[in-house]
Amino acid sequence: MDKFLIKVSKSKKNTNAEKNVNLPEENHLSPEKRSKMDILPNTKDINQIQNAISSHVGTSKSDQTTNTLLISDNLNRDPGHKNTNALILFSSGFGPYQPNNIIFPQHLGRKFRTEWYTSFPWIEYSPSSNSAYCFYCRVFPSKTSDPTFVSVGFKQWSKASFKSFPQHEKSFGHKEASAKLAGYKNSKKSGSIISKINTHHQQIVADNRAYLKCILDSLLFCARQGIAIRGHREDEDSSNKGNFLELLTLRAKDNDIIQRYFIEKEKTFRYVSGDYTNTFLEYLANIVIENIIDNVIAAGIFSIIVDETQDLSRHEQVAIIIRYATKDLSPAEVFLGFYKTENTDGETLSMLIKSTLVSHGLKIENLRGQCYDGAASMRGSYKGVQARIKEENHLAMYIHCNAHILNLCLIDLAKQVSYVRNVFGTLNTLHNFIGASSKRHAIFEKMYSVLNISTCEGPKTLKSLSDTRWSCRLDALKAVLFNFQTVVSTLEDISENDAVYGSDANALLKSINTFEFLFCIYFLKKILLLTNILSKYLQSSSIIYSNVQSMAKETIQELCNMRCEESFNNTWNEVDILRKQYNVSSPILPRKQKIPAKLGGGLKEVENTTINKHYKINIYFAVLDNIINDMSERFEENNLYILNCMQDILLNDTPNNNSFKEINKMYGFDEDNLKAETKILNRMYKAVHNQSNVQSKINFIASENYKAGFPTLTSLIQLFITIPTNSASCERSFSCLRRLKTYLRTTMGQSRLNSLGILQIERERSSLIDKDLVIEKFSAAAECRGRRLLLQ
Repeated sequence: MDKFLIKVSKSKKNTNAEKNVNLPEENHLSPEKRSKMDILPNTKDINQIQNAISSHVGTSKSDQTTNTLLISDNLNRDPGHKNTNALILFSSGFGPYQPNNIIFPQHLGRKFRTEWYTSFPWIEYSPSSNSAYCFYCRVFPSKTSDPTFVSVGFKQWSKASFKSFPQHEKSFGHKEASAKLAGYKNSKKSGSIISKINTHHQQIVADNRAYLKCILDSLLFCARQGIAIRGHREDEDSSNKGNFLELLTLRAKDNDIIQRYFIEKEKTFRYVSGDYTNTFLEYLANIVIENIIDNVIAAGIFSIIVDETQDLSRHEQVAIIIRYATKDLSPAEVFLGFYKTENTDGETLSMLIKSTLVSHGLKIENLRGQCYDGAASMRGSYKGVQARIKEENHLAMYIHCNAHILNLCLIDLAKQVSYVRNVFGTLNTLHNFIGASSKRHAIFEKMYSVLNISTCEGPKTLKSLSDTRWSCRLDALKAVLFNFQTVVSTLEDISENDAVYGSDANALLKSINTFEFLFCIYFLKKILLLTNILSKYLQSSSIIYSNVQSMAKETIQELCNMRCEESFNNTWNEVDILRKQYNVSSPILPRKQKIPAKLGGGLKEVENTTINKHYKINIYFAVLDNIINDMSERFEENNLYILNCMQDILLNDTPNNNSFKEINKMYGFDEDNLKAETKILNRMYKAVHNQSNVQSKINFIASENYKAGFPTLTSLIQLFITIPTNSASCERSFSCLRRLKTYLRTTMGQSRLNSLGILQIERERSSLIDKDLVIEKFSAAAECRGRRLLLQ
C-alpha cells in the first residue's frame, strides 16, 4: 500500500489558528515517530466527512450564511460544548479553537498557557470547561484515541508540557488522526485516490470506445459503398493491405485515437482481423434487421417477395423482401437477407421462407401476399411455393410479378413474329461481331468520328440483348438507329479490307442495309417506347394494385390506337424519309413462298399483294396483334376478384354491396362499419376533390390524419397497400450481389455476404446505426474471448 509522507512546518505565531490547521514540526519528531506516522488515510473517513457536510450544511445561500454564523460563535466552536462537531468545523475550513484574549482560570494552582498553541498545534482550549482537547483526535476519533483529549478534557496543567502532551503526541491514535487529516487536506487539493483511479478508468474506456467507433465507421463506409474490405496480403510488408486497413491508415493522419491504437499499437488489441470484422459486420446488420422487424411487427400484416439467382461461386442465393404499410399508409419494401440453398424445388424454398420468417419473429398467420416470378417451382398450383404456403395460410394470395409478365410478352413477341425474330437476331449478331474484336471496334469508332456524330446526343456504342435486362431491347434499337450510317460504313470497310471476316461483314451488310430492317427497328422502337414506360413503372416499390391495372390498361389501349391505317401510313412515311437519308434500297416484296405439292400446292400469300399492304398486314398489324393479345391475357392472371372488390370500395362513390360481402367473408371486416365509414369518407373527400382515384383517397386519409376516425377503412387500405405487385426489389438486390461477390471475392462466407448486403441495400437505416449499441453488444459477448480492451 502506498504511504503518505507527512511534511510539517512551524508557524511563528499562530494568531489565526482558526483558519489554518498546522501539523507537528518535522524537526521535533524522531525517525521512529515519523515512520509510525506514515499511515494511509482511510477513504471511508473522507466519505464520512462528505456525508457529514451534506447532512449538516444547507444547500441554499441563506442556510449557508446561517451555518457560518453559528460556527463562528464561541459556544459552537468550544470543544467542551456538547453540540460542537469537530468534523464539520474542519471540513468548513476551521482549525483548533485557540482563544488568546481571555483569562485562563487556575486549577490546583496551575493554569493553561498560550505558548502551548505553538508547541502543540493540535491543542485547543475550552473556556466553558477549562480543559484542553486534541483537535485532530476529535476530527478523526478511533478506538485507540485517548478519551481525555477527545471528550473528557485534560486539566492537569502541571504535567502538560513535559509529560502528558508529548505522550499523547506519540500515541498511535493521535498519529492515525494526524495522517488522516493530512490525507484529507491532500485530497482536497489533488483529489482522492478513488476519484483519480475512477477518472483514469473512465478516460481509458472513453478512448477504447472512441477507437471502436472509428473501426465501425470505416467498416460501414466500405460496406455501404460495396467495396472489398480485405486485401490479398495484409502483413506489415504489404504495399496494399486492402480498403479497410488502408482507410484506417489514411484516417490516422488526422485522427489521434487511430494513430495511437492502430499505427503506434498502443494497445495489444487492434480489432482489425477478419474474425473481428465479421463480428462487427454481423452486429451492424443485426441492428438494421431488428429495426426492420420492429416496423413490420408494428404494421401487423406483411407480404413476402422472393426470387433466386446464382452467384459467381455457383451457389443459389435466395433474396427475401418484406413488404408492409407504414404509419402514413405508404408501402415499404425492405431487404431481409440472402440465403443460400442447395435445391430450388418448391418444398425446399417454402421451408426456407417459413424458417426465415419464424427465426425473425414473424408469424405466417400475418402473411397476406406473396409475389414471385413465373418459375414452375414458385407458381406451381400443387407443389409450388405459393401453393405450399397457402396450405398454412389461405389469406396469403399469390401475385405473379407484373414486371416479369411484361417481359414475357416482349420475349414472346420476338419469338412469334418471324420478322421481329430476324431483326433481334441480326442486332445480336452485329453487336457480337463488332464487339468481339478490338480491331473491328476501332474501325467503328473511327467511322463514328469521321461522320461527325460525336457532337450529337445519343448512344456511341452498340448495345447487347438480354432476356433478363428489361430495357436492353429498346437501348439496342436506339443504338443501331442512331448509328445506322456508322454501322453501314464499318461493315463496308471490313468487307473490303478484312480477308478473314470480310464475308461475315458482307452478309451482315446485306441484312442491315434494307428497307425491311430499317422499317422493323423503327416500328419496334415506337412500340418499346410505350412498353418501356410501363416496364419502368412496374419496377417501382411504391405502386399498388390499382395503379398497375390502370397503367397496363392504358398501355394496351395506346397500342390498340396504333393499329389503324393512319398510324401505319405515318410510320411508313417516316421510315421512307430515313431510307432516303441513309441511301437504303427501296422496299421490295419478299420471294413468293409456295406450299409443297404433297400438302396441296399453291402460294402462301395472295398473288396481287402490294408492298405497302404486305408491310401493313404481315409486319405492322401482326406485331401489334401479337403484343396486344399477349399482354391482355397475361395481365389477366393478376386481375384477382378480391382485389377488385377492395378497389371498388376504395374508388367508387357507391360501391357494390357484393364487394363488402366478399371482403367480410375473406378477411372478417365488419360489413356495416365498413359501409358507414366508406359513405362518410366519400362525402368528405368529394367536398375537397373533384376527381377520385385510390391513391388520392389514401393520401387524403393519411395527410388529414383521419385514420383514427375510420379504423375499419384504414385497415382495408393497409391490406390493399401490403399486397405486392412486382419482384423488382429482389432483382435490384441481385445487382448488389453482383457488386459484392465479384471474381476476386468468390470465397466470401454466407454470413459476411448477408451482412454486407443488408448494410448496402438498406443504406438509410445503416446510416442511423447507434455505434454505442454495437459496442455494448460486443462487450457483452466478450467474456468468452479472453483479454481485451476495457469498454465499460
